[in-house]
Amino acid sequence: MPGVRAAARAARAESFIVRLPEGYGTACAALPLSGGERQRLGLARAFARSRARLLILDDSLSSLDTVTEAEIREALRTAPGAATRLVTTHRVETAAAADTVVWLDEGQVRGVGTHAALRRLDGYREVFGE
Repeated sequence: MPGVRAAARAARAESFIVRLPEGYGTACAALPLSGGERQRLGLARAFARSRARLLILDDSLSSLDTVTEAEIREALRTAPGAATRLVTTHRVETAAAADTVVWLDEGQVRGVGTHAALRRLDGYREVFGE
């Protein structure tokens, strides 16, 4: 269970997990969890499977407040485990934290590079309302 608890802490989920009726033993399927709580549980599950070589997160930070999102971005950056993390996002802060950004528009690759390099392109800035 230490790996599960560490994963929950990294996903910023432990604070609400310990308040559940059975704590870590609670079956969550029928619980009225918020979107952010569900996303944090999903992240904790992914973090707990640390043997994965690829971690794919499809807009998995979208229901989080900005403070929690920043904490989880840091956990993604520093957590051991998956060698490669593929993150889809609509948030500029998450794109800026990536080593490499692949900008997709209507299923087509419009650019590949760092966030700073892609910001030079008008269409890329428009995606983030800049």
